[in-house]
Amino acid sequence: MNSPVTKPYFSVDPKREWFWIKLLWAVTIVSALILIFAWQFTRSVEMIAALQQWRTVSGVEVLFRAFTFLGDDEFFMVLFSVLIWCVSKTLGFWGAFVLLSSATCSNLIKDITLLERPPIEGIEHPPGSYAFPSGHTLTAVTVWGYLAVRIQNRAFWVWTFIAVVMIAFSRLALGYHFLGDVLGGFVFGIPFLLFFLWISARIYEKGLLERYSTPALLVISLAFPILLAAVLPGTDPPKILGYLGGASFGYLLEKEKVGSLVSAPLPFQVLKTLVGLAVLFGIILGLGGVLPAEITHLGFTRYALGGLWVTLGAPFLFVYLNLSSRKE
Repeated sequence: MNSPVTKPYFSVDPKREWFWIKLLWAVTIVSALILIFAWQFTRSVEMIAALQQWRTVSGVEVLFRAFTFLGDDEFFMVLFSVLIWCVSKTLGFWGAFVLLSSATCSNLIKDITLLERPPIEGIEHPPGSYAFPSGHTLTAVTVWGYLAVRIQNRAFWVWTFIAVVMIAFSRLALGYHFLGDVLGGFVFGIPFLLFFLWISARIYEKGLLERYSTPALLVISLAFPILLAAVLPGTDPPKILGYLGGASFGYLLEKEKVGSLVSAPLPFQVLKTLVGLAVLFGIILGLGGVLPAEITHLGFTRYALGGLWVTLGAPFLFVYLNLSSRKE
């Protein structure tokens, strides 16, 4: 559990491992071919409008909105915070890293393509919110896929398949995306996941991170996100990269200076979660007027403080309050 991921990714059986890798690439290629040769069909307003009939069935819209929420950044922010505090710092941090880095790629592609969302009557889209690829689909593939690889549990693999399919379909049924946007989520999400699995395993096998001192890694953890936030367009990248930079900086520093343990009695775990999330959303929401996202460096700072709280501030507080123990 001390590395982002190790090989094999999907199965200890080499034949099954290659089967799943080839299947994922097949889904990617088929989705890309559909986009190339049936582009107009994948952007059919009539198809999305026809799907709206599902929303009139009792309870179905609630189900779709529930699955859409499972692909929201807010949900993942809560999930990974709880994982870092109560389950596994490594799993939580690297899961958040996958989310934030894949979300950055998704937003970059959206800002390049500038494709509009479906113009469905009664459905309002946030201003300046573009459609291609579906960010929910892309992050569902990368994040739930990454968690499944790390957890290596058959029931969780089944859940991951259901979650990815239903999150993707919910974006169509709720009128937020065209079919092509969802396919784009698979086209970009699957290669991103496979690349991350490969590169992180290589880094661990070669011991590349151990070649750098902690001060050097701390500088890199902030410098790289700051540079990207300065050059990438839009208001979302500074927020995402700020959170990534703050969380990475805190994660490295916490291991050196705090060394908190995640295990604790259930009442302590509940208290850690409640206190931690209250402060986190106090930072993210409460400082919005002082550090608005519309101003790049201020938005970056606010979300960096949020990330720093999750990986450093909260663990330090939990140790101070005796809600968590420290490594000997």
